[in-house]
Amino acid sequence: MADNSSNFADIAASLLNKLSGGVELSCAFDQVELQVPNAQNPNAPAATWKLNGSVRIRTRGEQPSAPQLPASPSEPGA
Repeated sequence: MADNSSNFADIAASLLNKLSGGVELSCAFDQVELQVPNAQNPNAPAATWKLNGSVRIRTRGEQPSAPQLPASPSEPGA
């Protein structure tokens, strides 16, 4: 198993940050099993999460505006 420095909360926050402006993400699971390690006790057996259904994440709001360019300096004599 790969060692990832991000935890679930970090991943969720990153995902929601990218899904701004009225975007929808839908995931469907059919008999999916995840082995989740125990962060408090690495020697403990992993928990089994069983997913069977769907998750939908929707965001509302306007699309983020394009980055603004810095104002150009005033021309001499203007």
